[in-house]
Order: sequence, then C-alpha cells, then structure tokens
Amino acid sequence: MSDSQRSTSEVVKEMIERDGSIKIGLARGLINARALARYIQEATHNEYTFEALLSAIRRYPIKESAASRLELARFLRMVSMKDKISIITLRNRPEIQPTLARFAGEIDHSGGETLRVVSTPKAVNVEIDSKNEKRLTSKMMNRDIIGRRDKLSEITVEFSDPETSGLLAALSTELAMNGVNIQEVYSADVERSTDVSGEQREQQNVIAETSFIVSQKDALKAYQALQELSEE
Repeated sequence: MSDSQRSTSEVVKEMIERDGSIKIGLARGLINARALARYIQEATHNEYTFEALLSAIRRYPIKESAASRLELARFLRMVSMKDKISIITLRNRPEIQPTLARFAGEIDHSGGETLRVVSTPKAVNVEIDSKNEKRLTSKMMNRDIIGRRDKLSEITVEFSDPETSGLLAALSTELAMNGVNIQEVYSADVERSTDVSGEQREQQNVIAETSFIVSQKDALKAYQALQELSEE
C-alpha cells in the first residue's frame, strides 16, 4: 500500500500498537527510533521514506500510550482459550426458551462444557461446544434454525476490577491492532473464592470475565496478544 493510500502516521501507529514489546521498548529507551524506522521501511517494502517514518515515530505519544497499556495490564489476571465452539442462531418463538432451559440442564458446566444464550426480540444466539451442536439442533425444528457459525474459538480474559472503565474497549482495540476479527463478545461479573492466608475461611472476590469469540484461525494470535499484555 502506498503513501497516497495510507498515511505514514497510520502505519507507524499500527506497527507500534500491535506489538507490545516495541511500545514498551520505545518508552524505556531500549529501542532506537532510527532502527525502528528502518525496520518499518523494510516491512513495508520501501513504500515509505526513512525520513517520513522517523518523523512519525518521533511524533507518536509513546510515553502516554505505554503508560495506558501498562495500566490496563495491571488489572488482567488470567487469559484462557477454548477451541471447537459453534454459534447457532434460532428464531425466537415462545417455544424456544423452555426448550433451551431444559437443554441447559443437560450441559456439564463443571466438566468444562459451554452454553451461553443471548436473546433479542427476533433471534436467539446459542454459543455451544461443537460436540454438543447436534444434540441441540436435534431438539429444534429445522425452520427455527436460521444461522450457524462453526470453527470458532473462545478467548476469555479475567480482570480484577469490574468497575474500571474502558477495559473492554482497550482489549477490543488490542485484538483489532493484531488483525483479529471479533465475532461476539460476552461479559459478566463472577465470584471467585480465595483462601485467606492463615485462616480457615474463604473470601469472595468479584471479578470481571469477558469472552471474545473469534475464528479458530485467529485464535492463537488473539490469545498471544492478550497473554503478552497480561504478562507486562
């Protein structure tokens, strides 16, 4: 893509923000701006001049951006990934909800099986393990199944402060900057029991849990992007 199609500043911003190690390295003075300009020039097949890239790097608000990224990382607790997820879209009729409620009783959540139901006035999206997909659809009339998405993965992030604003937007941006297309997002506050040191009792902590549904082909880079962020 040439300069006339995309500005130098946009390319520099994407290169820096999609790689946390570059962003933190610049902020700490571990990466030389001139070396980064040469790297980006080579990565873009010399479509941008060295001087334009260097100028864009020096204009980038690296310290503010890195500080914001590290503030986000401070709240992340755990990142996990689960493959072989499907999403079934059903027509929302009065008979659908009772059928789904009965089916939910057959799901082994403690064994790691997945079932999430999100309803709108006209449709119901059901996220389910691919191995249970046929069990679900066998209980539905064919005319009620209006869509199906297979070969999906679920990337789940736990963070410690559900009240912190902007976390979901920041995580979504992190994935987008790494070229990950988010298909669905589910968020909830959950309780986790933790042992209180030196005492025979438990303490209940409320944490936020967000699951991003992505294509299996994007799952690994999505997981790595968020895992690297949590490790920072």
